[in-house]
Amino acid sequence: MFAAFAVLVSFSSCEEDAVLGCNDASADNYNSSATENDGSCTYTVLGCTDGTATNFNAAATVDDGSCTYAGDMYAGTYDASEDCGEGWSWEQVITADGNEITLVNAFDWGVDISLEVSGNTFSFTDVAGSIISGGTEYTVVYTTLDGEISGDTIAIHYVIAAENEDGDIEELFNCEPVMTLSQGGLRYNSAEKPFIN
Repeated sequence: MFAAFAVLVSFSSCEEDAVLGCNDASADNYNSSATENDGSCTYTVLGCTDGTATNFNAAATVDDGSCTYAGDMYAGTYDASEDCGEGWSWEQVITADGNEITLVNAFDWGVDISLEVSGNTFSFTDVAGSIISGGTEYTVVYTTLDGEISGDTIAIHYVIAAENEDGDIEELFNCEPVMTLSQGGLRYNSAEKPFIN
């Protein structure tokens, strides 16, 4: 009878001595007093936590400010030219904000056009209002524009439609300008943020 009681007391004493907690020293919530791991360990993984970034890290728990975006890579000043009826050339400035790039005074039309970049492509529809092309002002019904970026070159295709005197919609321009990053233009460098010459 006494022996059975002693075993029971000894067993109860062992249960009370166990300290539950995270006993992994590499965890954020390591408990040096824990004698039994209860599965509560948490770990910090630094990285980019923005799902729209090109270097998104699904395992990251804390954003370390390293996020890079597709659009940022294409900011700069470009030598642009197109052969559409009368060929002409101009300097095209492109600014960026995350995955969005803006063609400042796009094609010398007197309007800015903002485009969402996905990887190395973009598309856009509907620049309404008036644009100036070749010194002539046009009231535009719609513009469609898409492009592909390869290295320092951006190849674009655009169509501009307007309403004619009879009230019909007609295509004014169907062009394929090419833009090549100029020397000295701003260029995003993923190794050194944000922009370099």
